[in-house]
Amino acid sequence: MTNPVRVARALVAVMASLALLAPAALLAAPGVQEDACLICHRELDEDLDPAEQVTHRIAADVHFQRGLGCADCHGGDPTAQDDEDAAMWDAPDFRGAPTRQDLPGFCGRCHSDPAYMRVFDPGEQTDQESQYYTSRHGELLRQGEDRVAVCTDCHGVHGIVEVSDPRASVYPLNLPATCARCHADAQYMADFRIPTNQFAEYEQSVHGVALFERHDLGAPVCNDCHGNHGAAPPGVESIAHVCGNCHVNNEELFRDSHLKEVFVREGIALCIGCHNVHDIAKPTDELLAWDHEGVCLNCHDVADRAARDMAGTFYGIIDSLKTEIAAADSLVELAEQKGMEITELLFATEDAH
Repeated sequence: MTNPVRVARALVAVMASLALLAPAALLAAPGVQEDACLICHRELDEDLDPAEQVTHRIAADVHFQRGLGCADCHGGDPTAQDDEDAAMWDAPDFRGAPTRQDLPGFCGRCHSDPAYMRVFDPGEQTDQESQYYTSRHGELLRQGEDRVAVCTDCHGVHGIVEVSDPRASVYPLNLPATCARCHADAQYMADFRIPTNQFAEYEQSVHGVALFERHDLGAPVCNDCHGNHGAAPPGVESIAHVCGNCHVNNEELFRDSHLKEVFVREGIALCIGCHNVHDIAKPTDELLAWDHEGVCLNCHDVADRAARDMAGTFYGIIDSLKTEIAAADSLVELAEQKGMEITELLFATEDAH
């Protein structure tokens, strides 16, 4: 089982190793201009551990790649060579490093401005800050709790890359480990009183196996179900809509069945009432078996004869269909051995499967 903390540390180690290339890359990076900020902080970085350094990550930062410099975020006068007071403290627009409480607004100065962001990408969303404050993270931050995730916890600092870049901490293959840095840390999450086994369960789920073992980027990760900047747990009635974003046919079938009304009335969270939450297993016919594996027993009493008979009927239909399909496969195989054209038959048996 992958340790999310170990994964996070490995990512830091990789980025630190890239720092060896930083000085040359920094000067060669398009849009990056040598200024007082970089000259001074490069000297300061010499006394810091690689993970704490600033300038070694700048070259890859998407903001620098687009021509923005330190002063665009932090203010100050980047032309004030050899004068720390003029570069920072005496500059009327110097903002320095924001507090965690101020960080969403700090990033939002640009990212919430449609006119400004249109210059870089006309399709870029500019409601991230307002969405953030609808999330559980944002709600708690406004209440004074600064241990919740803010922009830099997910996207990084001074080395932020495009979301579509495989190096990004929010790239689909990396996102579960990014969320797990907090959510899998039992000590860190103790005061919030929520489980910390989500990553471990997800890793073993049908979605996690698709992502980590097959590198299927279409597999849902944390933000596909909880949202991005407005992340929050789905409500009981919205679960089906969340799952239905991918499982369209299943949502329609469930919506038209008698079970939906029962689940809503009993306060059962629709899809996860049978399939669980983060540890979703690949569905098998055995879910309908009236024994210890039967999912019906989550709600129905083992002595419920009507429910048992109904589950048995469903299971029997599926089992008999599998038997008939197996017989058809054998006949098709025999026909192929006899030299017959079986292309249409193969399509038909594939549909049956």
